[in-house]
Amino acid sequence: MVKISKMTFCAVDVQAMVTFYNAVLDADFTPLADNPPGFHQGAIAGIPTLLCPNSIAQVDARQNRQQFDFLVDDIEKTMQAVLGSGGKINESITNQNGMLVGSAYDPDGNSLVFIQPSD
Repeated sequence: MVKISKMTFCAVDVQAMVTFYNAVLDADFTPLADNPPGFHQGAIAGIPTLLCPNSIAQVDARQNRQQFDFLVDDIEKTMQAVLGSGGKINESITNQNGMLVGSAYDPDGNSLVFIQPSD
């Protein structure tokens, strides 16, 4: 069985990304003391996640290369957290096959999809 052991996100605006992911996905990003400034560790959806300044990583991407779909308990609350923490709505919440679905951009412009399954 394949499992993800860690994800690394490269961020242009690290502090904006910390604020966004802590508010929207409860990432609990905290600074790493033994690394250059700007590195943060946390977890997204139970996966250990490293946030790395793109000034160090030098990733040249015009748009994100991956997109994650997150199952959430309350999509309205999640979308409000997006707006309140520097993100932007891409697609408003719609009902798709009995599930509520919406999408957003984080402060660096990466797209995310949020899905609230039907009860």
